Amino acid sequence: MTMNKTTFESLANEIFFDLFELFNGIDLFRALHGLNTRFKSLLLIYFRNNRIDLRSILKKDFDFFCKNYLPSILNNTIYLRISNDEDTPFQCTHFLSAGFTLDQFINLRSLTFYCINSDQKINESFFFNINRLDQLTNLKFVECQLFNINIENFDNIINQIWNLPKLTHLYWDCKFNLNVISIPTVVSKSLQYLTVCRPYWDSSELVDFFEKTPNLKIFSTSLDT
Repeated sequence: MTMNKTTFESLANEIFFDLFELFNGIDLFRALHGLNTRFKSLLLIYFRNNRIDLRSILKKDFDFFCKNYLPSILNNTIYLRISNDEDTPFQCTHFLSAGFTLDQFINLRSLTFYCINSDQKINESFFFNINRLDQLTNLKFVECQLFNINIENFDNIINQIWNLPKLTHLYWDCKFNLNVISIPTVVSKSLQYLTVCRPYWDSSELVDFFEKTPNLKIFSTSLDT
Protein backbone atom coordinates (compact mmCIF):
# COMPACT_ATOMS: atom_id res chain seq x y z
CA MET A 1 0.00 0.00 0.00
CA THR A 2 1.39 3.36 -1.02
CA MET A 3 1.02 6.22 1.48
CA ASN A 4 1.04 9.82 0.35
CA LYS A 5 3.25 12.10 2.39
CA THR A 6 2.01 15.58 3.15
CA THR A 7 4.73 18.19 2.98
CA PHE A 8 4.59 21.70 4.37
CA GLU A 9 4.38 23.29 0.94
CA SER A 10 1.62 20.94 -0.19
CA LEU A 11 -0.85 22.50 2.26
CA ALA A 12 -3.69 24.52 0.78
CA ASN A 13 -3.45 28.31 0.81
CA GLU A 14 -6.46 28.51 3.13
CA ILE A 15 -4.59 26.50 5.77
CA PHE A 16 -1.61 28.82 5.53
CA PHE A 17 -3.85 31.84 6.03
CA ASP A 18 -5.33 30.20 9.14
CA LEU A 19 -1.82 29.56 10.44
CA PHE A 20 -0.76 33.12 9.65
CA GLU A 21 -3.41 34.40 12.06
CA LEU A 22 -1.39 32.91 14.93
CA PHE A 23 1.63 35.12 14.27
CA ASN A 24 2.60 38.76 14.05
CA GLY A 25 2.66 39.85 10.41
CA ILE A 26 6.21 41.19 10.53
CA ASP A 27 7.44 37.92 12.06
CA LEU A 28 5.82 36.09 9.15
CA PHE A 29 7.54 38.45 6.77
CA ARG A 30 10.93 37.76 8.36
CA ALA A 31 10.41 34.00 8.20
CA LEU A 32 8.88 33.56 4.75
CA HIS A 33 9.68 36.44 2.42
CA GLY A 34 12.78 34.85 0.91
CA LEU A 35 11.61 31.26 0.51
CA ASN A 36 9.95 31.16 -2.91
CA THR A 37 7.45 32.93 -5.17
CA ARG A 38 4.46 31.12 -3.68
CA PHE A 39 5.12 32.38 -0.16
CA LYS A 40 5.84 35.84 -1.53
CA SER A 41 2.39 35.83 -3.15
CA LEU A 42 0.75 34.49 0.02
CA LEU A 43 2.35 37.25 2.09
CA LEU A 44 1.10 39.90 -0.34
CA ILE A 45 -2.45 38.56 -0.08
CA TYR A 46 -2.22 38.31 3.71
CA PHE A 47 -0.92 41.84 4.24
CA ARG A 48 -3.63 43.31 2.03
CA ASN A 49 -6.25 42.41 4.60
CA ASN A 50 -4.39 42.36 7.88
CA ARG A 51 -2.39 44.37 10.37
CA ILE A 52 0.90 46.08 9.66
CA ASP A 53 2.58 46.43 13.05
CA LEU A 54 6.05 47.93 12.72
CA ARG A 55 7.09 47.54 16.34
CA SER A 56 10.50 45.94 16.92
CA ILE A 57 11.27 45.55 13.22
CA LEU A 58 14.96 45.73 12.31
CA LYS A 59 16.00 48.62 10.07
CA LYS A 60 17.11 46.28 7.27
CA ASP A 61 13.79 44.42 7.44
CA PHE A 62 11.92 47.72 7.50
CA ASP A 63 13.74 48.89 4.35
CA PHE A 64 13.10 45.61 2.55
CA PHE A 65 9.43 45.55 3.57
CA CYS A 66 8.88 49.15 2.44
CA LYS A 67 10.57 48.51 -0.89
CA ASN A 68 9.14 45.10 -1.80
CA TYR A 69 5.77 44.78 -0.05
CA LEU A 70 4.31 48.05 1.17
CA PRO A 71 3.81 49.69 -2.27
CA SER A 72 1.63 46.73 -3.34
CA ILE A 73 -0.65 46.79 -0.30
CA LEU A 74 -1.08 50.50 0.44
CA ASN A 75 -4.61 50.70 -0.92
CA ASN A 76 -5.84 47.70 1.07
CA THR A 77 -4.07 48.18 4.38
CA ILE A 78 -6.63 48.52 7.17
CA TYR A 79 -4.38 48.64 10.26
CA LEU A 80 -1.07 50.45 10.73
CA ARG A 81 1.03 50.85 13.85
CA ILE A 82 4.13 53.03 13.70
CA SER A 83 6.62 52.94 16.55
CA ASN A 84 9.45 55.27 17.45
CA ASP A 85 10.64 53.62 20.66
CA GLU A 86 14.17 52.49 21.54
CA ASP A 87 13.77 49.32 19.44
CA THR A 88 12.77 51.27 16.33
CA PRO A 89 14.33 54.75 16.58
CA PHE A 90 13.54 57.35 13.88
CA GLN A 91 10.96 55.08 12.27
CA CYS A 92 8.75 58.03 11.30
CA THR A 93 11.68 59.68 9.56
CA HIS A 94 12.56 56.42 7.79
CA PHE A 95 8.91 56.07 6.76
CA LEU A 96 8.97 59.50 5.14
CA SER A 97 12.39 58.93 3.58
CA ALA A 98 11.04 55.78 1.93
CA GLY A 99 8.52 57.99 0.12
CA PHE A 100 5.38 57.18 2.10
CA THR A 101 2.79 59.50 3.61
CA LEU A 102 -0.28 58.68 5.67
CA ASP A 103 -2.77 59.78 3.02
CA GLN A 104 -1.58 56.97 0.73
CA PHE A 105 -3.34 54.46 3.02
CA ILE A 106 -6.76 55.31 1.64
CA ASN A 107 -8.61 52.39 3.28
CA LEU A 108 -6.96 52.58 6.69
CA ARG A 109 -9.39 51.83 9.54
CA SER A 110 -7.03 51.88 12.53
CA LEU A 111 -3.87 53.92 13.09
CA THR A 112 -1.61 53.86 16.15
CA PHE A 113 1.37 56.10 16.88
CA TYR A 114 3.59 54.69 19.61
CA CYS A 115 6.34 56.70 21.36
CA ILE A 116 6.45 59.29 18.58
CA ASN A 117 8.81 62.20 19.20
CA SER A 118 8.28 65.23 17.02
CA ASP A 119 10.91 66.94 14.93
CA GLN A 120 10.54 69.59 12.25
CA LYS A 121 10.30 67.14 9.36
CA ILE A 122 7.61 65.09 11.08
CA ASN A 123 5.71 68.25 12.05
CA GLU A 124 5.46 69.43 8.46
CA SER A 125 4.97 66.17 6.62
CA PHE A 126 3.67 63.50 8.92
CA PHE A 127 0.58 64.50 10.90
CA PHE A 128 -0.78 67.20 8.63
CA ASN A 129 -2.59 64.88 6.22
CA ILE A 130 -4.47 62.85 8.82
CA ASN A 131 -7.68 64.51 7.64
CA ARG A 132 -7.38 62.63 4.32
CA LEU A 133 -7.93 59.27 6.03
CA ASP A 134 -11.64 59.21 5.30
CA GLN A 135 -12.13 55.58 6.38
CA LEU A 136 -10.34 55.86 9.73
CA THR A 137 -12.42 54.76 12.72
CA ASN A 138 -9.75 54.24 15.42
CA LEU A 139 -6.84 56.56 16.20
CA LYS A 140 -4.35 56.18 19.05
CA PHE A 141 -1.46 58.32 20.25
CA VAL A 142 0.36 56.23 22.87
CA GLU A 143 3.19 57.69 24.98
CA CYS A 144 3.93 60.35 22.37
CA GLN A 145 5.97 63.48 23.08
CA LEU A 146 5.15 66.39 20.80
CA PHE A 147 7.11 69.13 22.55
CA ASN A 148 8.47 70.60 19.32
CA ILE A 149 5.09 71.26 17.71
CA ASN A 150 4.06 74.89 18.01
CA ILE A 151 0.57 75.81 19.15
CA GLU A 152 -0.71 76.74 15.67
CA ASN A 153 0.36 73.42 14.19
CA PHE A 154 -0.99 71.55 17.19
CA ASP A 155 -4.39 73.23 16.85
CA ASN A 156 -4.36 72.25 13.19
CA ILE A 157 -3.76 68.59 14.06
CA ILE A 158 -6.63 68.59 16.56
CA ASN A 159 -9.02 70.13 14.04
CA GLN A 160 -7.99 67.61 11.40
CA ILE A 161 -8.78 64.79 13.82
CA TRP A 162 -12.17 66.27 14.68
CA ASN A 163 -12.89 66.57 10.95
CA LEU A 164 -12.41 62.86 10.26
CA PRO A 165 -15.85 61.74 9.05
CA LYS A 166 -15.82 58.17 10.41
CA LEU A 167 -13.62 58.42 13.49
CA THR A 168 -15.42 56.87 16.47
CA HIS A 169 -12.55 56.02 18.85
CA LEU A 170 -9.69 58.30 19.91
CA TYR A 171 -7.03 57.54 22.52
CA TRP A 172 -4.86 60.56 23.31
CA ASP A 173 -1.71 60.10 25.40
CA CYS A 174 0.54 62.95 24.30
CA LYS A 175 2.84 65.25 26.17
CA PHE A 176 2.73 68.75 24.76
CA ASN A 177 3.85 71.73 26.83
CA LEU A 178 1.60 71.29 29.89
CA ASN A 179 0.10 68.06 28.54
CA VAL A 180 -2.81 70.10 27.23
CA ILE A 181 -5.04 69.01 24.39
CA SER A 182 -6.34 71.98 22.46
CA ILE A 183 -10.05 72.61 22.24
CA PRO A 184 -11.13 71.94 18.64
CA THR A 185 -12.83 74.71 16.72
CA VAL A 186 -14.83 72.27 14.56
CA VAL A 187 -17.53 69.80 15.53
CA SER A 188 -16.98 66.05 15.28
CA LYS A 189 -20.20 64.29 14.34
CA SER A 190 -18.67 60.80 14.54
CA LEU A 191 -16.49 60.65 17.67
CA GLN A 192 -18.12 58.51 20.38
CA TYR A 193 -15.35 57.06 22.55
CA LEU A 194 -12.57 59.27 23.82
CA THR A 195 -9.72 58.80 26.27
CA VAL A 196 -7.50 61.75 27.17
CA CYS A 197 -4.57 61.23 29.51
CA ARG A 198 -3.67 64.09 31.86
CA PRO A 199 -5.88 66.87 30.46
CA TYR A 200 -5.52 70.40 31.80
CA TRP A 201 -8.80 72.20 31.28
CA ASP A 202 -10.85 74.57 33.32
CA SER A 203 -14.61 74.09 33.53
CA SER A 204 -15.44 76.48 30.68
CA GLU A 205 -12.99 74.74 28.35
CA LEU A 206 -14.48 71.38 29.24
CA VAL A 207 -17.96 72.60 28.34
CA ASP A 208 -16.66 73.93 25.04
CA PHE A 209 -14.90 70.65 24.38
CA PHE A 210 -18.09 68.62 24.87
CA GLU A 211 -19.99 71.00 22.61
CA LYS A 212 -17.52 70.17 19.85
CA THR A 213 -18.09 66.44 20.46
CA PRO A 214 -21.89 66.16 20.72
CA ASN A 215 -22.17 62.41 20.02
CA LEU A 216 -19.71 61.35 22.70
CA LYS A 217 -20.87 58.24 24.58
CA ILE A 218 -17.87 57.47 26.79
CA PHE A 219 -15.22 59.91 27.99
CA SER A 220 -12.29 58.57 30.02
CA THR A 221 -9.41 60.46 31.52
CA SER A 222 -6.39 59.96 33.74
CA LEU A 223 -4.87 62.54 36.06
CA ASP A 224 -1.68 60.56 36.66
CA THR A 225 1.55 62.48 36.25
